[in-house]
Amino acid sequence: MKTGHNKIIIALLAILLSFSGLSAQNASIKEMRAKAGSLRKEITEKEKILLSSQKDVKSRLNNLDIITAQIREIKSLITLLQNEVKAIDNEIALYNREIERQEQIVERSRQEYAEALRRARKFSSSQSKLMFIFSADDFNTMARRYRYAGEFMNAHKALGDSLKVQIAALEVKRAKLEATRLLKRQSLKEQDVERAKLVKLEKEQRNIIASLRKESKLVERELKKKRADLQKLNKAIDLEIERVIAAEKAAKQKAESKSGSGETAKKGSAEYKYDAGVEAMSGSFLNNKAKLPVPITGPYLVVERYGVKNAISGKGNVPIDTGGITFEGNKGAKARCIFDGKVTAVLDTGNYTFVLVRHGKYISVYCNLDKVRVRGGENIKAGDIIGDVASDAKGGNPRMLFQLRLEKAKLNPAEWLKM
Repeated sequence: MKTGHNKIIIALLAILLSFSGLSAQNASIKEMRAKAGSLRKEITEKEKILLSSQKDVKSRLNNLDIITAQIREIKSLITLLQNEVKAIDNEIALYNREIERQEQIVERSRQEYAEALRRARKFSSSQSKLMFIFSADDFNTMARRYRYAGEFMNAHKALGDSLKVQIAALEVKRAKLEATRLLKRQSLKEQDVERAKLVKLEKEQRNIIASLRKESKLVERELKKKRADLQKLNKAIDLEIERVIAAEKAAKQKAESKSGSGETAKKGSAEYKYDAGVEAMSGSFLNNKAKLPVPITGPYLVVERYGVKNAISGKGNVPIDTGGITFEGNKGAKARCIFDGKVTAVLDTGNYTFVLVRHGKYISVYCNLDKVRVRGGENIKAGDIIGDVASDAKGGNPRMLFQLRLEKAKLNPAEWLKM
């Protein structure tokens, strides 16, 4: 009797352990599917950003940036879908191995069950059982035979119950395996759709590059102009930040001088309020790293990332460094403040209008604005609209350069924004 119960317990434990490992794998697949769904939704929104129909060099360079950004997004989705398919393959392999192992257990149980039936036939009737018991030579043997007959029948029943449990578990696993295979087919189909989009975009990209190469001198001239404009912009930003830091330092020294000479700083003075704000907000800004909102409203594409890059293949002699991230949005896109702060400057370089917002020791910079809606010295909140984003090419979409500084030092905005 104990042997039969032990087999049932062992079978149940094996089933529970196998399900715990497979359920963890299944949770990983669900997580990847959720991420893929979210990324697919983002791509759909970003596909609303239309390419410019203008044929001038600057517009085509912008179109190249947009297509490159879209290719990057779709490649990320394809990689995620490939990982999902791989995880599903692994889960199917686990199920196959587990089903094979359980089938072997069931087969052994069937053989034991058949053997039990053969033995049971020998004394299946009450008369046979009595003959088996009373044919013993002594009383002790008779007692042992009686106990054995009871245990044998109990074990016979336990084996039957164990067999039913194992067969039911196999049926559940087969159902799960079918569901997993369905997921795999769906993922492979989605992967094919995204790959077709990628092929189309890469073909468009090659066509644009080919047309730009035909106008090599015009492209190089445009890129050099862009680099000169960016250098001028970065210089203006650096100078303005230096001016702001110097003014704050002078104001602080003046306040300390008054305090040292016996004069008490008024609580309502601009110097006192601003200095207190700097100290209070620095830590909060840092604590929100990787959680700050993107500085542009609506669907967007990251068309230029932080760091030095070559604008087009074969044009490595004109490296471009924006010092930040360039976002392209839909018509009507606006620049919004990423965190509570104070507007320290609104300047126009002739090519760009930009706004500096101070967040303690950190400074956010919003470039290429139109219809600026804030003034220098104004305190603004996270999410407040700073201004409309201007187009960066004839007939093109709004495009904004965003920079982030720690005092004078440039930071990579991608590490701070929730993108």
